[in-house]
Amino acid sequence: MPTLLNLDPESWKYSNINAVLKKLDIAESPAVWEMSRAYEFLSGENTITIPKNKIVERPIDLRLIGADGQQLTASLTITVEAGAEVTFIERQSGEGAYWKNIDLQFNVAENAKVRHYRFCEEDPFCVVTERTHINVARDARYNMVTISGCAGFGRAEFNVKMNGQGGECDLSGLALLAGKQHGDTTVVVDHVAPHCRSSQFFKNVLNDQSRGVFQGKIHVHKDAQKTDGYQLSNNLLLSHLAEIDVKPELEIYADDVKCSHGCTTGQLDETPLFYLMSRGISKDDARRLLLEAFMGEVLEKISNDDVRTLFEERIKLWLA
Repeated sequence: MPTLLNLDPESWKYSNINAVLKKLDIAESPAVWEMSRAYEFLSGENTITIPKNKIVERPIDLRLIGADGQQLTASLTITVEAGAEVTFIERQSGEGAYWKNIDLQFNVAENAKVRHYRFCEEDPFCVVTERTHINVARDARYNMVTISGCAGFGRAEFNVKMNGQGGECDLSGLALLAGKQHGDTTVVVDHVAPHCRSSQFFKNVLNDQSRGVFQGKIHVHKDAQKTDGYQLSNNLLLSHLAEIDVKPELEIYADDVKCSHGCTTGQLDETPLFYLMSRGISKDDARRLLLEAFMGEVLEKISNDDVRTLFEERIKLWLA
């Protein structure tokens, strides 16, 4: 039976992955990334290197497709050298009951810029565990926006190390959960170098008997003075049976920092709902407008128009 090793009990206490995996009838299968416009940058097996000062005009598409009965263990290392700029669109999809266990690593060199958009079209019977490791060098920029929640059980981990002065990291995500889906987002941002900025902005919308988890941590090391760290988790419960677990953390060992974290959890506000209905809008339409506005704040983080449209269509499909 497949298991994940070295599971920290504190980190995994909201998401019992081994119990879920026992229900799957799966076998190890080759994991092959489908890549569009990436082949000229392949520098080895499962390794992409964007050369120094290269501006990649069109987004690079990465896709991993799962099929019933598969256990896919996939890794990919992406190195963006100094001064380079690139956009990645990661598409996760599949059909049936399968397990994807994915490791991604982004090495963002000095003055490089990376935009990373993760789009989920998984099967509601699958399990997805994905760990993304990001190393940010001096004056580098890494921006990520994800939309998830289609897997039966999903856990996305982001481990960021701010290694160079002046680096910036912006992480945003939207999880749409229904039925008995389980979605876990776990983030750790390690501020090692001084004068760095990080932002975590994640939203969960939960319906039926779904369960969401957000664990976010900002860790400021003693030499990381002038750190600017921000974290916010907003959660909307559309059912009395839905559940959300939120664990925001600050661990600060420097004395000259600006760090904050916040969390909100609740149902749709009846006041704006009543106002829209009083203007002749049906209850269903008013509810949809409020939900679209709640979700739209995350989409504002997307600078690429085509990607934003893709995310908007995914939201409309979920709301239908």
